[in-house]
Amino acid sequence: GGGSALDKGMATVAALAARGMITEEEEDGAVDAVVTMDPGIALLALHYADLDPVKFARHAARNAPWARARIGTQAAAFGEEALAEAPLDAVIVGGGLAGLSAALTLLDRGGRVAVLEKMGHLGGNSAWASSGVNAVDFSNNPTNDSVEAFTADVLKGAQMGSNPLVSVLTEGASDSLKWLRERLSEHLTLNLVGQMGGHSHPRTHRPTEGLAGSGMIFALEKQLNKYLNEKNPRLTMMKWTRATKIVMKGDGAGVEGVEWTKVKGGSESGTIKTNHVVIATGGFASDYSEDSLLKKHRPDVLKYATTNTKGTTGDGHKMLMEAGAKMLDLEDVQVHPTGFINPQDPSNMVKTLCAEILRGEGGILVNRWGKRFVNELGTRDHVTGEMLKNDADTLQFAVVLNQAQATKAFTHMGLYQKKGLITRYDSLEELSKWSFWDKGVTPKVLTASFKTYDDQAKKGSDPYGKKYFHNTPMNGAGPYYVGIVTPVIHYCMGGVAISAGGDVLREDGSAIPGLFAAGEVIGGLHGKNRLGGNALSECVVFGREIGKRLPIAPPPTRSATVGLAGGA
Repeated sequence: GGGSALDKGMATVAALAARGMITEEEEDGAVDAVVTMDPGIALLALHYADLDPVKFARHAARNAPWARARIGTQAAAFGEEALAEAPLDAVIVGGGLAGLSAALTLLDRGGRVAVLEKMGHLGGNSAWASSGVNAVDFSNNPTNDSVEAFTADVLKGAQMGSNPLVSVLTEGASDSLKWLRERLSEHLTLNLVGQMGGHSHPRTHRPTEGLAGSGMIFALEKQLNKYLNEKNPRLTMMKWTRATKIVMKGDGAGVEGVEWTKVKGGSESGTIKTNHVVIATGGFASDYSEDSLLKKHRPDVLKYATTNTKGTTGDGHKMLMEAGAKMLDLEDVQVHPTGFINPQDPSNMVKTLCAEILRGEGGILVNRWGKRFVNELGTRDHVTGEMLKNDADTLQFAVVLNQAQATKAFTHMGLYQKKGLITRYDSLEELSKWSFWDKGVTPKVLTASFKTYDDQAKKGSDPYGKKYFHNTPMNGAGPYYVGIVTPVIHYCMGGVAISAGGDVLREDGSAIPGLFAAGEVIGGLHGKNRLGGNALSECVVFGREIGKRLPIAPPPTRSATVGLAGGA
């Protein structure tokens, strides 16, 4: 059956290559291996090609005659030192959710990985993301949600027409949710689900204890620490380390490594050798510096505070541009309508995000005069725009929750109360004395606002286009929980252009070999407006996608060399 095995092998490799599921190098290797058709590959083609085509192609690629020879000579030349000298399978720049998802996936496959993180702790903005991770959960789907509905919601929010990255996100999210629940089950339980603005179904998953982002980072870190503690660890974790340059091969044909420098705890710098670099550095929404991308592309938003950590300064974008990568939509910066103003520190430029889930559970937005003015579940750009129209002078608004709503969002509410961002008032009478209100606000004014809202909830519509009224009534439903919110720079939709498999693209649309990107640093997925909960999903989906795709070199030890060189 040599002929049929050959046909099958070739067809499988061609299909995977067409869908971008294997790298060009893997494609070449697999084709060579299939053409020379040693008996082992013929067997593989017959049994594995249908069952796990990607595994088949990668295995075939590793057995290509030239690949075997190359690994053989490299290991033979270095002997036991090869392990230290051989380039790493990947260097990941950025220790947020995208970078760590890629790292764990690679390590689980046997890869050798270094993670560079500019701050002293992992997580970046992912650790601050609180609303949850979006996915259609086929194991528990009472509202009959579908990937099609999820895709339609993302495209509607994005307002950019069809886009190949969207289906990678919406289809991949279900599998990623399953992976988070199974692979991180030791420290993570995602058992609550909520409905966020712009979504037609509840599909934003979060834990009962703590917040989604920090919970996921903590659980990932625990698994990565197991790899760090192995006798010969395949993971190198470099914190307080800033990547400064992606080193390209002399002929521009691919990457060779990453230059780095210590930010704290020393002034060393150096270069790590690798054929694969994953840029997962996040956005630039905290870059108020002179060469800031915000200043260049969106000077109008510099008046707002930000929800982003100090490290979010577009380092990845700047390195990628230098490497010849194409950038998309850098002017598309998302302003989130609700960042908390801390009464103790009102002028601080870094604000705590007031999670959308507070409005998702029914919380309302009210101006200084005690009146509603917007569909609280509208898209982020819509809500921000209405705030600018309603009170451009102070840009300060109240978020108001009744007891039922606060109970539903209890993990967030507890945290915000501890931080002094949310205050509790036992009755409407008490609430009317809050110092935030304009002096014309009386119990009568608030009662009228709440009663109007309750009537609209009964009808299922209001003048602002709201359709979902959760946990009503508002009137007579105290205690009430309130905080002051203002628009904040939150997220960069724009970024580097990538293929559906995470390859970084040049201006002409070709991939830069060995250079990958995932997470907020990429552009073109969210269009004009990212839906809440899609940031964490994007990190896991694309981080894992790259982690599954990168070729992994077999460990160059003597015993392995003999086996490979001998064609075993």
